[in-house]
Amino acid sequence: MGATVLGWMLGFGRLGSMLAPPLLGLIIQAGLAFQWNLYALAVPGVIGTVLITLVPRAPRAGAVPGRGGAGGTARPLAEQT
Repeated sequence: MGATVLGWMLGFGRLGSMLAPPLLGLIIQAGLAFQWNLYALAVPGVIGTVLITLVPRAPRAGAVPGRGGAGGTARPLAEQT
């Protein structure tokens, strides 16, 4: 799953690097203030942040509720015999 996420991230990064220069050129050519360049680049970042926060976290496989600290990363103590 990590490789898939990395591939998608790099793909969208390339898409943004190809679309940003013409978009910013159009903003400058239209005579808008340079602040509009910041707005044009900030909007996709804000949208991405919102979308990332909407992704639910999957429960860890094999995690026992109530045992271990830091999200179940600690191993439980051996049961007494």
